[in-house]
Amino acid sequence: MISKTKQEFIEEWDWLTGKPLGIPVDRSVAHKEGIPHEGVHLWIYKIIAGQIWILLQKRSSRKDLYPSVLDISVGGHVPFGLNEGKIQKEASEELGIDVSDEELTDLGYFRYEEKIPQMDLFHREFQHIWIMNSNIEIDDYSFSDGEVEAVCFIRLDDFISVLSGEISCAESLYYDGKDVYIKKIELEEFHPLFFSPGMNEYLTIIIEAIRQNS
Repeated sequence: MISKTKQEFIEEWDWLTGKPLGIPVDRSVAHKEGIPHEGVHLWIYKIIAGQIWILLQKRSSRKDLYPSVLDISVGGHVPFGLNEGKIQKEASEELGIDVSDEELTDLGYFRYEEKIPQMDLFHREFQHIWIMNSNIEIDDYSFSDGEVEAVCFIRLDDFISVLSGEISCAESLYYDGKDVYIKKIELEEFHPLFFSPGMNEYLTIIIEAIRQNS
């Protein structure tokens, strides 16, 4: 969500059963009170010269949470009442691409909980995750809705090495919406949650799935 005053309704889910309840809740309230809800994540990757590269998006500097950091390829919340094409909607809005079900590998749901008192944040989410092997050229992505500022491809092996602390930066193929160039990505530019212990299982699932499908 870009505007701090914009009201956005999502659907409450039951934390124990993992089932939607049909109850609308304001997104900002859900994030403060720990009301469970659904999120959608898409990890895009491609094979370049025999190596796996993953696509990361740079979040807008106007984001309420975690502005200006490199995040997963596509991610978002599901508007209340939307039952189909959930990840397709986010992919179109954030990266300007059309995605079909046939292109996606569905990894199911990951139960995620995050508490950050200093941010007044209590986040409980059922994250529906997909991966996709795509040959879309980096400058064919477009982001005009203000959610994303840039995208970049980095080697999966470099991403893993950054997460483990083996290296402090990674070379990327970077696109800022105008130009494509090589850019060194420093540690602090990656989303801080990539380094959270609570994300280890999630990232292991993603990395293994991408390797198995490559």
